[in-house]
Amino acid sequence: MNQKFLLLITGVVLNIFIGSSQERVNLDLSSQPWNITLDRAAVWQNDELYLPPVDIKALPVNTPTGGWQLLKHPDKTGINLPATVEEHLWGWNGQTFGVTGNYTGVSWFETEVDIPAEWKDRRIAMNIGSVRFRAEIFVNHQLAGYDLVNSTPFSIDITPFIEPGKKNVITFRITDPNGNFNWKDSQVYTWGVYRTNPSHGFGGITGKVELEATGKLYVKDVFIKNQPEPHAIEVEVRAANETGASVTNKELCLEIKEHPNGQTVYRKNVRLESLKEGDNLQTYQIKVPNAHLWSVDSPRLYDLKISLNDDAVTERFGFRWFEIKDVKGDRQFFLNGKRIVLRTAISWGFWPYNGITPSDELAKRQITIAKELGLNMLNFHRNIGQTNILDYADELGLLYFEEPGGNQYPIKNFNDNDKQSNFYFAYRNEKLARMVKRDRNHPSLIIYNLHNERGAYPQTQDYDQMRMAHALDPTRILTYNSSNGENPAEEHNTRFKLHLMPYDTTFYDYGWYDRHHAGGPGCYHDNLYLGKDNYHRFSDHKKEIVYWGEDGAIGTPPRLQLIREDILKSGKMNSWEADDYLQWYDAYDRFLKEKGFDKAFPTVDDLTRSMGNVSFYYQGRIIENIRISNTVDAYAVNGWESMKLENHSGIVDNYRFPKGDPEVMARYNAPLYLAVKMNRKVVSTGDTTLVDTYIVNEKNLKGSYILNLVAKDESGNVVASHKERVTVKGGNDYGQCLQSGWAFIPKSKGYTRIEASLLKGKTELVKGDDLLFAVELNTKGITTRGSVADTTGALVNFLRGVGMEVPVYKGGTPEGDYLLVGAYEPTQWGSGMSDIMEWVYKGHTLIIVDNPERWAEFLADKEVLDYRGSKILGKSWYGGNFFNREHPIFMNLPANSAFNWEYQCFATYNRRRIGLRCFNGETLVGCVSDHKKEVYSALQVIPAGSGKVIITTLDIPACIKGIKEYTAPVDLDGMNESMNTFNTKSENRANVVGQQLLLNLLKEVYR
Repeated sequence: MNQKFLLLITGVVLNIFIGSSQERVNLDLSSQPWNITLDRAAVWQNDELYLPPVDIKALPVNTPTGGWQLLKHPDKTGINLPATVEEHLWGWNGQTFGVTGNYTGVSWFETEVDIPAEWKDRRIAMNIGSVRFRAEIFVNHQLAGYDLVNSTPFSIDITPFIEPGKKNVITFRITDPNGNFNWKDSQVYTWGVYRTNPSHGFGGITGKVELEATGKLYVKDVFIKNQPEPHAIEVEVRAANETGASVTNKELCLEIKEHPNGQTVYRKNVRLESLKEGDNLQTYQIKVPNAHLWSVDSPRLYDLKISLNDDAVTERFGFRWFEIKDVKGDRQFFLNGKRIVLRTAISWGFWPYNGITPSDELAKRQITIAKELGLNMLNFHRNIGQTNILDYADELGLLYFEEPGGNQYPIKNFNDNDKQSNFYFAYRNEKLARMVKRDRNHPSLIIYNLHNERGAYPQTQDYDQMRMAHALDPTRILTYNSSNGENPAEEHNTRFKLHLMPYDTTFYDYGWYDRHHAGGPGCYHDNLYLGKDNYHRFSDHKKEIVYWGEDGAIGTPPRLQLIREDILKSGKMNSWEADDYLQWYDAYDRFLKEKGFDKAFPTVDDLTRSMGNVSFYYQGRIIENIRISNTVDAYAVNGWESMKLENHSGIVDNYRFPKGDPEVMARYNAPLYLAVKMNRKVVSTGDTTLVDTYIVNEKNLKGSYILNLVAKDESGNVVASHKERVTVKGGNDYGQCLQSGWAFIPKSKGYTRIEASLLKGKTELVKGDDLLFAVELNTKGITTRGSVADTTGALVNFLRGVGMEVPVYKGGTPEGDYLLVGAYEPTQWGSGMSDIMEWVYKGHTLIIVDNPERWAEFLADKEVLDYRGSKILGKSWYGGNFFNREHPIFMNLPANSAFNWEYQCFATYNRRRIGLRCFNGETLVGCVSDHKKEVYSALQVIPAGSGKVIITTLDIPACIKGIKEYTAPVDLDGMNESMNTFNTKSENRANVVGQQLLLNLLKEVYR
């Protein structure tokens, strides 16, 4: 008998001694040892399904196949709850890859528990946090409960089945009929003839389980309704009378204390004249003028204790009010009377180990990391949330947006007489109702949303569902759809804009504009800020809430090293994703050590963090964009957690480790700073960038100040400066342009830091900065003793533009020291003679910058390159990333890093992005894609005889397209003004990085 149970028994005995035998007592079953047994032969596929409320006596009783003795030989013993089959028995069929180890069917979860004799004659309930999918619950081998509204709480009265004073057997028959391991909640699954809500494909007891003993008169439910006056609440108390008759003259006490153990701030005793048999609803208005308000920055909580007769329950809550106000024609969010701009991320609800429910440690980590990144909200996205996450959000100060997930309208031709259709709608309504009732006392929860990207207009059943949910909780904003509305000015659009406001039953179809831009660009690039009022995600649409509901998916790898350490420490080597992550780590680790990248990235974590920072930087700069616009009200990163199979755009991984360095993103979420914006961050020396400065101001800084701008080179020397007097508005102007159009011309290559500060006299009140990268095209050391094979003429034109007349290759044996290959098809395939390769063997260099896959095949055909295919790198939520290591080829270019904004000419998703599987030669640029357990090459140098071959997949041709033939005199060191004039003729000035890399490849000929 464990210590916790002894303490429980002691408490029960003590209660009897002092005459309080009906006091509520709870016994946790989650920490009990449970067994799991797979019932592989069970038949379930065509079962009749039952929605609550159910009559247990009328249900079929499904015992283990072959009898109860099956459970004497469990597949897994000694586990605790929550638990799923996929956590403990993934690969039950001998397969672990991808989703092959999933179990679909019936499993049994069983435990034994001693029930105190003192519980006799009391009401005994079993409270279940959640299951997935269907639970048939047996107490002492008698069917006592049934539920299939998965991932929601329910309670069953087990008084007739439990035996106080004895050891009792608790058994769950869990049926997992279907489910997904991705983000999609729009594809409705079937179970026999029924349509069921889509949900994640994990089967088990996914919440905590407890037994609860009360008297026959007890508090059944408490709803604490926040009010527009944030110091006020309305309390609804539902008392249950199961004594068999009305009772009179009972006392109810309401007491509010500061959480967790603070002073009492309110107390009231109420005499209840009569409580009828069944449920009794009581409502009380309470105001605590001196109460501390709950907010993101100050999450002050209170405990409301409701005592009735000998029963008592305590509910935690916060005094707060979230609303929309119109400020001078601009609709804005307000929390406790102060404007708030929401910065959030969408979470699909996947977790380590059991897959579907976080441990308390992980739940706390989720909230802590979100706050470290500077976010003030997260979304339960396409999936119902979990209570321990909301608990920590309440405690630590983070807002939440919640969707039930899978809440679709699956039938185009709805038939009121169709039994299966009625089942589906009743099912989804019950799931939503349970979610609302479970979560409505959490101060962190501010918005409910019913659908994500639903393509259809609301139907009668949708309006009915919205009314139902709003009646259960009228205190929050409720939206029909988080969607892809195209036109912000369009009125009366129920598909994209339908919503209900707190304490208002009017359906509004204007005032809420939520548009998704799920895909991302690959990295931050210069076109994302072109100038004042001309930048990515700018909006001046003030008449509605502007909510960018999903934005900027940029896929990066998880923190594989930290995940590996976590798995090894936990010992859970057989969970649903463990094997994939361990193999994934091994592939990266092998590459770093075998390919000489371990100097650039000493550990796998150094590599993955560098790639994660690409996403962090992009998201930070776009969050900055929406904040300086002062009109956008909310921005959601696409997305929060990555999973092993997709959605690698998460800014944390499935173990809730931040993928990059939090400070990279957090600086752009700061409440007060100066945003330095340049219309070009990558330029040629001598080119011009225009600098604008904004204040992000949630601290109500206001008045007249001096704005000081300075530009510093890599040595910290000031190379330019600018000052002007500015006026800061403050108040609800959270973003304000202070200055625009300062022209800065970098004179030297490398980085320049533009620093901004706001001064009052000599006192610096706020500051900010940004980096510029300048390239000085340099042809020094390059000879024209070579030739160019390129049917487009782009390479020849580029070389002419930098003062190099290089002959065109027309076939046969090349002349000179190198052959630069662009759009040109290799010839002379097979095992025989090759003019080009024979020439290479004699000490010359072949440089391939276009058509790389075809040339890789040719080199493999000639037994020069051990090439085993290619991989197109993923985009958006799958994602793929480049990274390099120090080498002369990257002279005057960034090295030992992932390709971030400096390499935007290669990293953006609209460029060619290919990796080669090369097993000989020297890799200088590596690349990865989605969740593939391998690293590819994007730039390979292969010795061949006395010569060498350089082949790259980096999109150098895109960096020189559009170059006009240029004949003005050019300094080969790239120092004079003519060179700068040339560079402005390219399609994008950031392409200069790719142009310099091309020149560096030519310089490699003589190394």
